[in-house]
Amino acid sequence: MSSPDFLAILSQISPYVSATVKHSRTVLAHAQRLAGPPLVSLTTAEPDLVSIVMLLVILWLSLLVLNQMARMAYGVVAMALKVTLLTAGVAAIIWVMNRGVEEAGRDLGYASGMVIDYFQKI
Repeated sequence: MSSPDFLAILSQISPYVSATVKHSRTVLAHAQRLAGPPLVSLTTAEPDLVSIVMLLVILWLSLLVLNQMARMAYGVVAMALKVTLLTAGVAAIIWVMNRGVEEAGRDLGYASGMVIDYFQKI
């Protein structure tokens, strides 16, 4: 893209960008006016025992949820691996039944030779 094309596109976009920035500043100013004093008072106050205990309970619960999510993810991966291996085994049995043992052996030797040649070229 040449420089004049880029400048033309930039000049077309600049009013929208400036309007978006003005809107963002307005929203930020309103948010600071509404939530500013309570947040400042929370950050400057000394934590009491109840808030510390609640924080620890929330942390513990979130770790429990994350642990369950990790277990579920591991279970899904393990199940997918089992299904893949089972499908490959059934496909291999059907392939041997259709081709015969000798033809399947020749096919397997040809395929393994191709794989070995490929890795030798790398």
